[in-house]
Amino acid sequence: MRRRITAAIVGVTAFILVAVGLPLAIVAQRSVVRSEVVKLQASAAQTLTEIARPIDTTQLAALRGEPDAPPPFAIYDTSGSVVFGEGPEPGDAAVDGAMAGSTTTTTAGAVVVATPITDPEENMLGVLRIATSLTAVNGRVREVWLVMAAVGLLAIGTSWLIADRLGRRLASPLVELADTARRTSIGGVIEQSPATGIAEIDQLHEALVDNSVRISDALVRERQFSADVSHQLRTPIAALRLKLEAADDDGHLDDSALADLTRLEDTVDHLLALARDAQPISAGCVLDEVVAHTVARWSAQVAAEHRSLTTLGSGGGVEASATAIGQVLDVLIDNAVRHGRGDIGLVVRTVAGGVALDVHDEGSLDPALTERQLFARHEGVNHGIGLALARSVTQAEGGRLMLTHRDPTTFSVVLLPRDR
Repeated sequence: MRRRITAAIVGVTAFILVAVGLPLAIVAQRSVVRSEVVKLQASAAQTLTEIARPIDTTQLAALRGEPDAPPPFAIYDTSGSVVFGEGPEPGDAAVDGAMAGSTTTTTAGAVVVATPITDPEENMLGVLRIATSLTAVNGRVREVWLVMAAVGLLAIGTSWLIADRLGRRLASPLVELADTARRTSIGGVIEQSPATGIAEIDQLHEALVDNSVRISDALVRERQFSADVSHQLRTPIAALRLKLEAADDDGHLDDSALADLTRLEDTVDHLLALARDAQPISAGCVLDEVVAHTVARWSAQVAAEHRSLTTLGSGGGVEASATAIGQVLDVLIDNAVRHGRGDIGLVVRTVAGGVALDVHDEGSLDPALTERQLFARHEGVNHGIGLALARSVTQAEGGRLMLTHRDPTTFSVVLLPRDR
């Protein structure tokens, strides 16, 4: 930001200097030339008063030899020929203009002033011509331009200093605010800092502080909620386990009840760890066993819908936990039962770099429903958080959950093999 501010201000300054300096340089050049013309006109007028009438070359030579002699000049007679000094032969345009009775100046190739020489009766006696080379004039023009360039460089340097200081003043609060935000842990509150005096930056700081407070409060409430849910679920589950174990001692309880209760406890523990981002590293499982247990759990419910649940293929060990895979399969089979149609199939197959588990039915998805909407929470129709939760659980185990076919509807869970 600081560099962009500095570059912008210096760039604008340079543009203004160029836009103004070029015309000003032309004006300065013309001003120097006009000044030289005025100087020569004054010298010509002074010299004209010192020339004797009639024209006497001896007197002219003596005049040139005086200590305060005028600049080099030339005298032309009425025919345009040089009678004294050095000048173009015949006379140039300035001399021709002076022959008409008026002082003339030209600046083509040299600065020239020519003025008529007359007697007291205003009779034309000749022409006085004084000239100076443009080389000297151009030298003075270059000096003026150098001064202008130095002033321009000084202006650019000054603008750079001002821009750099302004950039620091604007950027420093933002850099400090970014550093504070980076140092603040997730859920932490950004510290209030003194006002910078820049309204927009102070407003941004206030907004970030307010947002950090609200986010921190929301996270505290969410963590308290998770802890309360965990506590409130563990107590009745523990009591239920005691009752079921007591019933089991009497021999009046099916063995699957305790297995279901154990799975419920594992599910609560796994989801709580996932919510806290503290899921332990899984020891892995045998995929065929998880699939078999899942089919056993769902067969009765699927059959009640007059549909079938079949499996195909075989897979070895994977690095995901049995609890996680069971949750993902429960979500996918539940969706197939609720929103799909026809028979449901589970297909285990080997893919490059892992093992894929496909869950499909004979239904189809609405083409207008995007995959992003399908896996987003509370978007679209007839789905809430199930697929979003299943994808989160799969990703937490190092796998991927994706929609592979729309017709028939097929979801694929890709897991890493244990012996990779």
